Amino acid sequence: MEPWLWVGGGAAGLVTAVVLLLLRARRADKDKQSVMLGATICGAIGVLGLAVGWLLSSDPGAGRAEALKTGGVASGALIALYALWLNDRRRRTEEDRREIERDRQTVEVARQELERVRAMHDRERVADERFARSVELLGHEADQVRVGALHALVGLARAHPSRTQTVVDVLCSYLRRPFQHKRYAALRDQLTGDDIQPLKEPKKLPGVEDEETRAEDRERQVRLAAQRLVAEILRNAPQDVVCNLDLTGAVLENFVLNQCRVGVFSAPDAELYAGFTLDAVTFTGTVELTGSLFYGKASFSTSEFHGEVQAAETEFHDDAIFSFIKAFKYVNLESAVFKRAALFDESTIETLNLDLADIGEVLGMQNVELTNPEDRLRLPRGWRAVLDRKGKVLEVRGRTTAERLA
Repeated sequence: MEPWLWVGGGAAGLVTAVVLLLLRARRADKDKQSVMLGATICGAIGVLGLAVGWLLSSDPGAGRAEALKTGGVASGALIALYALWLNDRRRRTEEDRREIERDRQTVEVARQELERVRAMHDRERVADERFARSVELLGHEADQVRVGALHALVGLARAHPSRTQTVVDVLCSYLRRPFQHKRYAALRDQLTGDDIQPLKEPKKLPGVEDEETRAEDRERQVRLAAQRLVAEILRNAPQDVVCNLDLTGAVLENFVLNQCRVGVFSAPDAELYAGFTLDAVTFTGTVELTGSLFYGKASFSTSEFHGEVQAAETEFHDDAIFSFIKAFKYVNLESAVFKRAALFDESTIETLNLDLADIGEVLGMQNVELTNPEDRLRLPRGWRAVLDRKGKVLEVRGRTTAERLA
C-alpha cells in the first residue's frame, strides 16, 4: 500500500476523533463515555495510519512490518491514555459517590437529631401539661381526685427523673398545709397527760360536726397517701438524684422513710404523730428539726448524717432512738426534752450536744464513739460521762427527771 494512503487514512481517523470529541461536549452525561470510546478508537486508527505512512515515506528501506509495529505502539499509547482517563474518571465518580453518601448520612443524622429534639419537646410539653393539671387537681374537693393527682405526679417523676425534686417539692408543700385531727389531740393528751377540757364547748348545728369529722378523715387519708408517695419516690429515685425535703411546720402521722438518700431534710416546728421513722437513711445535707414536737416513737436507727443535725428545743414525748447512727458532723440537741428514753447506743458521732436537755427516763450511750477530740460531748447539768482515750463512752451517770420526781 502506498504511504499516502496510510497518511490519508490516519488523517481521516484523527478528523473523525476530533468531530466525535466536539459532539461529546453536547451529549448527555450518560452518552459521553460511549462517544469518548469511539473517539479513542478513531484516534488510535488515525495515529496508526499517520505513523505507518510517515515511516514508509521517510524511510523507503523500512519494512512494512516494522512500520506497523511502530504505529501499533503509538496507537496503543493513545489507548493506554484513554484507559488512564477512564480509571481516573471512575475514581472521581467513586469519590463523588462517597461524598454524596457522607452528605446523605449527615443529613440523616441531622434529621434524626431534629426528630429527637422535637420528640423531646413534645414529651416536655406533655409533661408540663400533666404537671400543671395534677397540681390544679390537688385543690379539688373530692379526696379521690386529690389522691389521683398525687399518683399522677409520682408517675411524672418516674418517667422524667429530672422532675423528681419538683414533684417532691409539690408533695411536701401539700403536707405543709395546716391540718389537725381529733386523734392527734387525743394522742397529745395521752402522751402529755393533759386531760383538761374547755369549760364550755362551742355549739354546733346537728350534723355539722359529723360532716367536719368525715372531711377531716378524708383529708387525713390523702395526706397519708402523700407521705407514702414521698417515701416511694425517694426509694426508687436514680442513684444520681438526691432530693431535698422541706417539711417546715408540717403535721405528719406515722411518717416512714428508710433505705434511701436525702439531701437537706428540713422539718423545724413540725408536729409528728404516731411514730416517725427515718431508719437506714443517708443524709448528705443538714437535718433541721429545731422546735419540732414528736408525739410518738422517733427512730433514726442506722442512718448516716453527713451534715449537721440541728434539733435544739425539740420535744420527744416517746422514745427517741439514735442507736447505730453515724454522724460525721455536729449533733445539736441542746434544750431538747426527752420524756422517755434517749438512746444513742453503738453510735459514732463527731460531737454530741445535750446541754440543758431534759432526760425523762433513760439515757442510753453504751459504746458510743465520739470522734472530735476537742469537743466530744456536752451533757445536761448533773450528768457525767466516763470516756476512754479514743473517745468511746464507758459509763454515763446522772439523775433522770423521773428519778428526781420519785
